[in-house]
Amino acid sequence: MEQHSSKLLTISVAAYNGEATLRKALDSCLVKNADRLEVIVVDDGSSDHTAQITEEYQQQYPDLFRLIRQPNGGYGSTIEASLQVARGRYFRTLDCDDWLETASLSTLLDFLADCDADVVFTNYRTVQGRHTVREFRVNLGRSSEQLYTFDTLGPGRLDLEIHALNCRTGVLRQADIRLPHHCSYTDMAYTFLAMTAAQTIRFCPVMLYNYRLGRDGQSVSIDSYRKHFDEYATVTRQVLAVAETLPDDARGRLLRGRARDIAQYGIELLLRFPAGEQVRRQLADYDGMLRRDYPSIAASMTNKNTRLLRASRYLGPSYRLANWNAVRKIKSYPGRKP
Repeated sequence: MEQHSSKLLTISVAAYNGEATLRKALDSCLVKNADRLEVIVVDDGSSDHTAQITEEYQQQYPDLFRLIRQPNGGYGSTIEASLQVARGRYFRTLDCDDWLETASLSTLLDFLADCDADVVFTNYRTVQGRHTVREFRVNLGRSSEQLYTFDTLGPGRLDLEIHALNCRTGVLRQADIRLPHHCSYTDMAYTFLAMTAAQTIRFCPVMLYNYRLGRDGQSVSIDSYRKHFDEYATVTRQVLAVAETLPDDARGRLLRGRARDIAQYGIELLLRFPAGEQVRRQLADYDGMLRRDYPSIAASMTNKNTRLLRASRYLGPSYRLANWNAVRKIKSYPGRKP
């Protein structure tokens, strides 16, 4: 059941050693209608001044900011911790090194006051330095006045990146979201599981979220993917296990397509790693797991590189050609996220 509260929105801020950027993130939440908002900062075992900075904001704005301190558990654990105590009717996330557009946040709060949808989508952008890299407008021409179901969404993709989602807290609790701890890429599982419990959708056409690119050690850098690919595979398996059980309706088809894309992206990532025998075996093992354990999703993975690799059993010129295709593709979009 949803808790009765005057709070319209809870923002969960995942913070690990975030002292350099946390103030910018928290300042971006200082809206005029702050009585309808709560911001929960989860200090995930930081060794810097993350907690002390949050306490400063909590003392100055006691009805707005809350601090949770916990031993390090990773991104998924911060979502679980804040969701457990969230008082807002809706719930969204904010990384401590990103920030929101404050005026857009005020507009969203006004929108949520008269909203009964399970999920509200907002726009976001990627930023590098002082420059916008790309804007993601997720409504794709859909009306901000209409309440959609999965059957009435019509054509066009639905952007399921975590930066776009504002979910009804009760729906998230209904989904019983449990995420791997000490694991990267759990945002993919969070958004997927949230949408399995959602029935209705609206779109609020504001540019809300600023996602910072180009940070050292960023989880979406190729170096991080190389170090943590096993974690990507863990999250992929969690998503696919649910996707295989979904009914053949509009929501099930959309989410199975999302699961297929997540699984397919694992192959594309491996193809972007430096070519060699170890990576080739990793490719064969990963795709073998997909085909053995999640056959219906694996069968829907029909892009050119996957067909090429499977036909050649990941050997010889076909593997090298697929590797070349993947590297060439990513280099042709120098500003996009890897």
